[in-house]
Amino acid sequence: MSSNLVFTLEYRKPGIFLKVVLWILGLLFLSLIALFVYLNVLSNRFIKAFVKGAEVTKEEFLTTGTNFFNQLQQNYEQAPNLPQKYNFLLLGTDKLSGRDGDPELTDTILLAQIDFETGLIKTLSLPRDLYHEDYQTKINALYFYGQEKYKDEPDRFPREVLSEMTNLKIDQSLVLSIEDLADLINLVDGIELDVPTAFTDSTFPVPGIDVSEVKDPKILYKEISFETGKQHMDANRALEYVRSRYSSGNEGTDEARAIRQQLVLEALFQKILSIRSPEKFGQLYRFYLDRFEKYISLDEINPIAARYLLYLEKNPNGQLSFEKHQLPIYPENEEGVIFNPPLWQTKQQWLYKIKDENKFHENIQAIFN
Repeated sequence: MSSNLVFTLEYRKPGIFLKVVLWILGLLFLSLIALFVYLNVLSNRFIKAFVKGAEVTKEEFLTTGTNFFNQLQQNYEQAPNLPQKYNFLLLGTDKLSGRDGDPELTDTILLAQIDFETGLIKTLSLPRDLYHEDYQTKINALYFYGQEKYKDEPDRFPREVLSEMTNLKIDQSLVLSIEDLADLINLVDGIELDVPTAFTDSTFPVPGIDVSEVKDPKILYKEISFETGKQHMDANRALEYVRSRYSSGNEGTDEARAIRQQLVLEALFQKILSIRSPEKFGQLYRFYLDRFEKYISLDEINPIAARYLLYLEKNPNGQLSFEKHQLPIYPENEEGVIFNPPLWQTKQQWLYKIKDENKFHENIQAIFN
């Protein structure tokens, strides 16, 4: 790159620039973006450490980097005409070891939007028990049905259905298994989390136990507790925090669990921001290649990166910040757009239904538009 963009990238204050670029990395698990931004000033030592972590050759790295940067240059020149907002669907699957007979359901269903005008990352958790009338199922089963409808792209079905259901255009979807999340947290050496509410769950399921063989609740379950305040969490501890369902009080609700999921994801993004090791960048890139490239390619990431660079030009001291949302529930909230019908009306199924479709759509549009 020899245009003004190169000049800007080389002479901008590195701390600010790296911080903002790493926000993209945190959102999309793509350490390669940050690496390519500094391609012209990287030392051989940096490249050597990166390719070691990424398990690629120097030639592969340079070829991919050159192609990515050339495309980035073209997209950057067209950046003012690119979309201002990008909407994503994050599906989190949670399949416990020892419980492999169960269908693969999406325990986490999260809509996220990057707004390059306001610098906000907005997230909205959709209750996994939200019922879809047309398909006569909870939305947490859409990914499972997508495995039959679109064998090579099962996330396409929930993306299509939820886009229609919410009246929101979804640009990309990403599937993150509980194992993926654990491996990613371990890869970055844990996260720092400020726990807002203390709770104890005395019936947390112990992973790795064959429930068809073991029936003793003392073996199947254990007690976990969390105190308020800032604390370091490794993968096991973080997963206990996001997966707990049966604590007493409000923390035992799906709504509280959805908030905890968003907190862990935000803490993970923040931890990625702090990484400076080129070898760790390479490991993150390898993680992306192995787990997420099939959902979102570098070609699809490139225009988003270009749009973000334009945001940086307009906001040199700016950074993206999180704004977390949940759907209001009736009757706890008079303005609630979903409600929990009595069990006798749902054949003893616990679920949420949309109270008013127009208000449901208006609520989502108010968040994202």
